[in-house]
Amino acid sequence: MTNIRKAASSLQKLFVCGALKYGQPGHSILANSGNGYAKFWCRATTTEKLPLVIATRYNIPFLLNKPGVGNYVLGEIYEVDDKMLTSLDNLEDCQDVFTREVHDMNIGVGEGTVPCWVYLLQKYPEKLLSLEYLSSYQNSAAHPYVMRNRRTHKHPPQEDLAYTAA
Repeated sequence: MTNIRKAASSLQKLFVCGALKYGQPGHSILANSGNGYAKFWCRATTTEKLPLVIATRYNIPFLLNKPGVGNYVLGEIYEVDDKMLTSLDNLEDCQDVFTREVHDMNIGVGEGTVPCWVYLLQKYPEKLLSLEYLSSYQNSAAHPYVMRNRRTHKHPPQEDLAYTAA
């Protein structure tokens, strides 16, 4: 019983609002127990407006660290272990492209907020702020998400963020 309590106490909340959401192309990463533990907890929204945009040649959803701009963004909260966070840090190029920070997420009227880890794009070209701001990400034929293992171009993250379709 002690091991179960210890494992449960090491779980942390993670807010996802892009390709990692259920039904989206990257969700298999959360669903793969080889990456660590992840269990859906609830739906939530950001407590402040943030710009959620689709950018790069791979149609990647990015939550930009620009509080007060954009929309309240709908996402999902998962309980995850340290192994899953490490797997996601590697996937999200944490520190090179994204940073993982704790932000309060709104879990419903009368329910309050919950502190969660969230991946935010810190350094980005100003032109990303001119893209359409989404309140909810959904992979689409208009902007098909390209999984990392199918990306043919090997561009440094900042170069790809500056990519402009010809």
